Amino acid sequence: MFNKPKLISSICLISLFSNLYAKPISLEELINIAVENNSDIKISKYAQDKEKATYNLSKTDYLPKVSLTGELARYDIKSRSGTDKDNVKGYTLSASQLLYDFGKTSNQIQSAKRNLEASNFEIVKNISSTVLNTKQAYYNILNNYQQINLAKESIKIDELHLDQADNYFNAGIRTLIDVTDAKLQLSNSKLKLVQSEYSLRNSKTKLISILGVENSSKIEIKEDKEIRTTIKKLKNNSLNLDQLLKTGLNNRAELKVYKKQIEAQQLQVKNTDKEYYPTLNLDASYSDKNSDEIASIDTRQATAGVYLKWNIFTGNSTEENIKISLVNLKNLKQQLIQQKLQIQQDITSSYLKVRENEESLKIGVLNVNLSADKLNLATQRYKAGLNDLVEVNDSKLAYTQAKSQLIDTYYDYLNSQASLNYSIGVIY
Repeated sequence: MFNKPKLISSICLISLFSNLYAKPISLEELINIAVENNSDIKISKYAQDKEKATYNLSKTDYLPKVSLTGELARYDIKSRSGTDKDNVKGYTLSASQLLYDFGKTSNQIQSAKRNLEASNFEIVKNISSTVLNTKQAYYNILNNYQQINLAKESIKIDELHLDQADNYFNAGIRTLIDVTDAKLQLSNSKLKLVQSEYSLRNSKTKLISILGVENSSKIEIKEDKEIRTTIKKLKNNSLNLDQLLKTGLNNRAELKVYKKQIEAQQLQVKNTDKEYYPTLNLDASYSDKNSDEIASIDTRQATAGVYLKWNIFTGNSTEENIKISLVNLKNLKQQLIQQKLQIQQDITSSYLKVRENEESLKIGVLNVNLSADKLNLATQRYKAGLNDLVEVNDSKLAYTQAKSQLIDTYYDYLNSQASLNYSIGVIY
């Protein structure tokens, strides 16, 4: 049968990705895709649905329970007066209503509610970590693009040096070793390009797994332009470590998860202790049985009453359940303490990494400029016959290493900023 809603949904999905593929996708769009499709987020939402059902289930204990039992049986009753046999038909209608259980049901409901609230924060936690992972994967891809461009630039420089060495060798000015050395440098640069291209493919694969969309391999990331201009415009962040620590301990979803779980477990401890107390129920029943041959069976009976049930002895199960509940509570409290320490460490490490990268970027730009000047001077000296190709290659290696390090530092700076935002509980 034609499924119109499904068709419309498919068309919308195709349209969405057609628009995405029409142009390079931005970081914000990637984050939206990841939050919508990431498996960890979906799993945490399923867990939330389960906790919601558990919470609703716990509230049903306040509602009356009604049951109906039908009977069609063959009775064979032997007594001193003889044997009575007959087919018996009947039914029994029963109803039970909890009146009072010393707070056990209300505690169970509140405990389920706390677990539901914890599941909400679990979703927030997974969204936050997914956003961080998406940003890091995105920055790694941009880094790979820059490293590929650098490898291509290195190949062009080496090709120029090889042409110079060939010309000088053919003119009898230089020896064959210069040509061989130039070929070796060119080969190493080509190897670096191959490694950078495969590193890019690996980075894209990682992004695909984070996004959680099967056909996201077609998503194109726009590479950055020359980053040195961007780096020069960067300003140091006016960050205060104490304020960051305070913000993180207030905002992080992991702490809120543990706090709600502790509240739920505290209620479970109280509930376990209340196993010592009785329950008070209102029970009523009506039964009607029909028998032609057995007079004692042919009856109608109605009962209603308030019943007190008290488990006098349960084989010490209550004591052991209390111990288990207390151990679970202590375990959660200790995990909360450890999580706070871990968050403090994460914030401090991210803060120091941001500061380190800010200082390193300034030095990195200077190193690239100086190494570029040195390479230019070494090349001019080689043309003038004042040095050999070894000095040129050393200068070129220093230049490419300085530029590669600057690229790594810049994207490491962006990653450290993303990590710092995550560690203080900023989701986007």
